[in-house]
Amino acid sequence: MDVLSQILPLALLDMISMSTLAIPVWFLLTPRGLRAANVFLYLFLVGAGYFAMGLALVSVLPAVRGTVESAISSPVGNVALAVVGGLLILVGAWYGLLRRKTPTRNEGRLSRWRDRAVGPQATLGGVVGVAVIAVLLEIATMFPYLSAIEIIDDSGQPVTVRVALLAIYCLTMLLPALLATVLRVISAHLVQPALRRLDRWLRDGAQENTAWLLAIAGFLLITSTSWFREFAESRIQNP
Repeated sequence: MDVLSQILPLALLDMISMSTLAIPVWFLLTPRGLRAANVFLYLFLVGAGYFAMGLALVSVLPAVRGTVESAISSPVGNVALAVVGGLLILVGAWYGLLRRKTPTRNEGRLSRWRDRAVGPQATLGGVVGVAVIAVLLEIATMFPYLSAIEIIDDSGQPVTVRVALLAIYCLTMLLPALLATVLRVISAHLVQPALRRLDRWLRDGAQENTAWLLAIAGFLLITSTSWFREFAESRIQNP
């Protein structure tokens, strides 16, 4: 239960990512001929992709932990972390404060992609392609999931328990999209207005949320350097 209480808040963060909420809501707003089965298939593929990556990392992490920690704590590793962290903060600041929001010019193309995935002319390749692209695009920003994997790995639980914890995490982050899809199938006319408002909120906050995520990731990288830890310890001991 202690591990669950640590990873579930991270799963809540992953609930509002592009692949787990924004794209499913966009699918559910298909004006006509929605193939709900393909939406469920998309969510299954995204969950399976996350789960497979989690299994791979949980399996590999213990074997490479010592090597990775030694490399990170070396002078070269500290420089690399500081540089990457600083760049992420700068990119986040640029993306959130300086980059102008531009109107979408590819709505027609995006609508065609959606139709190929969940519309009347949907194909298996269409929905699989969107799922693969969505997961690949999120690899660089799946910091909550990576933090959860580290917590699970550090817990010392048996392999079966760690696998179950990963499955619970992946299912939790998909729950809102699964529930929305079920409601869309049961009562489309009641759910559509709420879906439109949610889609508008996701679109309006996408740039700002991405900027914050990049900046926080950069800050976390900088704080993981031995230089920062030594500085923080010295300030605590000599305020």
